[in-house]
Amino acid sequence: MRKWWLESVRDAPSEGAYRRLARSNAHTAVQIETVEAVPAGGADGEPWSLDERFLQEAHHTQYGRPWILGRHMFDFLIESGLRPEHRLCDFGCGALRLGVWTIPYLDAGHYFGIDSHLESLEAAAAYEIPLHALEVKRPRLLWSQDFAFSHFGVQFDWVVDFSSSQKVDPPELPWLYRELVASLAPGGRFLTAPRLSAPLDSYAEWGLTLVREVEQDAPTLRGHDFPSATTWWEFTRI
Repeated sequence: MRKWWLESVRDAPSEGAYRRLARSNAHTAVQIETVEAVPAGGADGEPWSLDERFLQEAHHTQYGRPWILGRHMFDFLIESGLRPEHRLCDFGCGALRLGVWTIPYLDAGHYFGIDSHLESLEAAAAYEIPLHALEVKRPRLLWSQDFAFSHFGVQFDWVVDFSSSQKVDPPELPWLYRELVASLAPGGRFLTAPRLSAPLDSYAEWGLTLVREVEQDAPTLRGHDFPSATTWWEFTRI
């Protein structure tokens, strides 16, 4: 299972991917949305069953550091001021490593995840959401090859980016941040880790002001080959 950044954002989704999406959406309470309409007839009687890799939780191992890091990320958000009434966009949400913690905490309809890797989103919608009974919180998931933050039609109090922007080709970063900043509410905050995707001066040009740089330690990850510390940069919309 490859994460979305290993696929070009320029690659148009295949017809087979649209069929897979339609079959999955026909069997899940939370639909995976798209900017463009899903071609009709994609779920026309083709068999569907939950992907065995989801049952084996293979998606928990695709991120490099362990799945539990999502809990530490959530704790950092709470310490940084996240509140239930806030609207949060999880950029590169994947299979909801962070989402399984933030969705139940936030008010219903206040979590928005965007990713361009369909199988990760399918793992989220078909496995993680029903496993944790998160349907009642009405999370929204978007499959987008572009940076379609505006699709949701809301302005976010928070946008969280853990590694995803660092995998974007540098020429596309101004486009990404133009769309991201436009989606932030005035005074909204952008959190990115574990590295910056561009020099600090670039963030100012894109309309973001650095508030702080802070290191977070994840005690459960100490003593292993992967790092336990994560550096976060917090920006606010100018």
